[in-house]
Amino acid sequence: MPVAAVSNNSAGAVTAYLAAHRLAEHVSPVIGRAYAEPGRMKPNPEPILQAVRSLGELPPRCVLVGDSLSDIEGGQAAGVRVIGYANRRPKVEAFRAAGADFVITSMGELARVLLGQ
Repeated sequence: MPVAAVSNNSAGAVTAYLAAHRLAEHVSPVIGRAYAEPGRMKPNPEPILQAVRSLGELPPRCVLVGDSLSDIEGGQAAGVRVIGYANRRPKVEAFRAAGADFVITSMGELARVLLGQ
């Protein structure tokens, strides 16, 4: 399963993080914020759609896992399914209210959701 990273951080920072955690070979492409164009950051769907196009997929066949409301809003605007990663308890209800398809509170839950278990 191909995995892309879409972040409001710089692509360089995300790539460095992935390399430091030995994940870089598993994630491509890395889409970072557009330099000096804050209007093109999530929740704008364009960076998400750029990743979808790079993967050669259609939006309904993709899933965005995000930890912010801008991720959820951007994913919905892009037409992808959205899993809200509530890394803090208060985010659970906020993500549900925003319409995330699923809300998880640990990365251990991610595989179960993606595999439909």
